[in-house]
Amino acid sequence: MGRRSLIVTTATSLVAAFGAALVPSVAAAAEGPNLSYVVNAVGKAQTADAAAAVTEAGGQVMVSYAQIGVVIARSTDPAFGEKVKTVAHGGAVLSAGATRTAALPAMAEDAEAVDAYVPDDLENATRQSDMVLIGARAAHEVNLGSSTVTVGVLDDGIDANHQDLAPVVDQSKSVNCVGTGAPDTTPGAWRPYSLTADYHGTHVAGTIAAAKNGVGIVGVAPGVKLAAIKVVNPDGFIYPEYAICGFIWAAEHDIQVTNNSYYVDPWLYWCESQADQKAIVEAVRRAVNYTTEHGILNIAAAGNENQDLANKTVDTTSPDDTKPVRRTLDPSCLNLPTELPNVVSVSSTTQPTVPANAVGPWYPGLTTQPTRSSFSSFGLGAVDVAAPGSSIYSTSPSTGVASYRSLSGTSMASPHVAGVAALLVSKHPGATPDYIAELLRKQAIPLACPTSGTDYTQGRCKVDPNNPNVNGFFGYGLVNAYKAVTENEDVTAPTVKVTGVSEGQQITLGQSVDPGCSTTDSDSGVAAQATLSVTGGPSVGYFTATCEGARDRAGNKAAAVSVTFQVAFDWKGFGSPIVAGVNSAKAGSAVPIKFSLGGDQGLNIFAAGVPQLQPTTCDSWAPKGALQPIAAPGASTLTYDPASKQYQYNWKTDKSLANTCGRLDVTLIDGTTHSANLSFK
Repeated sequence: MGRRSLIVTTATSLVAAFGAALVPSVAAAAEGPNLSYVVNAVGKAQTADAAAAVTEAGGQVMVSYAQIGVVIARSTDPAFGEKVKTVAHGGAVLSAGATRTAALPAMAEDAEAVDAYVPDDLENATRQSDMVLIGARAAHEVNLGSSTVTVGVLDDGIDANHQDLAPVVDQSKSVNCVGTGAPDTTPGAWRPYSLTADYHGTHVAGTIAAAKNGVGIVGVAPGVKLAAIKVVNPDGFIYPEYAICGFIWAAEHDIQVTNNSYYVDPWLYWCESQADQKAIVEAVRRAVNYTTEHGILNIAAAGNENQDLANKTVDTTSPDDTKPVRRTLDPSCLNLPTELPNVVSVSSTTQPTVPANAVGPWYPGLTTQPTRSSFSSFGLGAVDVAAPGSSIYSTSPSTGVASYRSLSGTSMASPHVAGVAALLVSKHPGATPDYIAELLRKQAIPLACPTSGTDYTQGRCKVDPNNPNVNGFFGYGLVNAYKAVTENEDVTAPTVKVTGVSEGQQITLGQSVDPGCSTTDSDSGVAAQATLSVTGGPSVGYFTATCEGARDRAGNKAAAVSVTFQVAFDWKGFGSPIVAGVNSAKAGSAVPIKFSLGGDQGLNIFAAGVPQLQPTTCDSWAPKGALQPIAAPGASTLTYDPASKQYQYNWKTDKSLANTCGRLDVTLIDGTTHSANLSFK
């Protein structure tokens, strides 16, 4: 099932959107059908100006998503898409396009009531051969998934009263995106409109994460949570603004995986060669990329049209909200969202009979090879992985009983992969979406192209010339839940080094020093480079360069690495009368201590309590007694002579030093100490 055919019901009322206020509905001039539009700003910073352009062009702003630079608008002007680019703020508009061909219905105020629910007895769980085929039953003996992981189900809502779904649906992360494309957070607005007609999302949800609670069925990842993100209106349409709202909501509500068992209406394929449709592709692409930036992996059904997505030719089914027309397709025509970057596309397989008491996963020789479901779309480079989608037994909404039913479609295959992705995220917290997608492909069980039948004779299953295990029917193969919870692909943290400076290195003030961070990872690759922080100083002394925050694509975090180095004055040695070796001084007289630091460094150059005198023996110069500060108030002074570029400290010695020896220690604020031996007469 791609887009559902649902019974018409009363639409939900809408509340204010996050990110922008919902403009009250005001009747515009009846120039044409009232349509919804996406208006793409040139950049995120121009979103407000693009919204202003909408108003200037006579349209209504429904919601502004400054996060991605997209404005959802409405207008009855057939020329609105072009006019919005020519008004005063039109320079902020990159593109605009209608999201539908049928006129918008009048907005209603009341939502349909939801019937009461009473759970029933244990249902038959032995019908889940799909869970055996992908190894989910075996995986459950190892890991059920983490409750910190949430899968967003973009669909027609979830019956969270169902005995298998009540424990796993997170209502705080659920939302209704139907209507204007602004999120409606009214309690329960995310539930199905009709418990009899809107069964699709509940069925999908059960496959992903039906609880392992001793009754009913068990999902692929029963330990994770679900968020119901309703994007299907009462007529069964998933218009672009609904999907955009759903993706942005997911990105901003701590969701790690989304399942998308639909295509965006009303066009089966949105063609970028057509300006109006290109704007929609751009807006949905921005929304999908926004989820990726927020750590979400998106899973989507490949479609039920039995078409080669890599070689599209003709579409006779679109638009599906008015009268379809025959269109010749070109390579720019995309099925949204499954053909967008950052989306894992899933084809559907049949369910061969599995041995009694098997836990899986399926592998060549265990039983008959799964084949492509006759309805499943395919395409080399278009399909990533496959999963069972024929006759899938899962949860269904009901009034008074815990209902279950069997459905077929790539809509049923996709949630198997979303569940495995949730298991992978549970095992690799912090892993990047592209790494989880890579593991889905890498761990999949290869399925070969058919060797007989119509698909074989027509050569429809293309094999990747660079990888014979990859083909257009099944991508990398049947998704594997068991490997997802048992294989440690990368458990090694990145290697982090401080560059540009070494431990204990002394650098002369004025010399160039350029500390930095190097992050490498030979396994999964680097996801986040280490960042540098330097403490100490401010100009001379000890500094610590720290590199921290490195993370690889598998989610492994590197420990912080630090290097301490020293920046010192350019000490040129003592000047006359202090020389190398032993110096003679008269006790009670002033001793000029001269030295150069490579220029005027100010007078605050001594460490606290210095200079000091260390009494020593006169023969071996061995220390004896405690260090003695030599400065007395008003007796000793420090000056700087710019002509000679020398400092001079006039040390007024004490008469009691006669016939003794000592070592003069001059410790500077850079941490260095410079000494001279003196013999007093």
